[in-house]
Amino acid sequence: MKQRAVDLKTRLNKTMCLKEEMDSFMNHIGLDTKLHELKILDVWKECVGESIAEYSSPVELRKNKLFVSVESAAWRYELSLKKNEIMEKLNGHFNKKLIREIIFV
Repeated sequence: MKQRAVDLKTRLNKTMCLKEEMDSFMNHIGLDTKLHELKILDVWKECVGESIAEYSSPVELRKNKLFVSVESAAWRYELSLKKNEIMEKLNGHFNKKLIREIIFV
């Protein structure tokens, strides 16, 4: 296999940010969503508080919708009242509007 010599001037003109390239690659293979899901699991207790976290747990992030498992209808109702507040706190950890809707199941 013959390798092509790369002209230094051409290479310098095509310099790319490694973070941007890694983000693009992760997005391309679908790992970015899984990483966001893991981050949500890490910050869930901080965002909702210990008492709510004891009875609820994020399950999946799909197409900007966060699915959260809740133990009872009473907690589901309580969380529905705090939905916007929870969304703002979670999105604040990502510095972007990653979650557009929360569905309690």
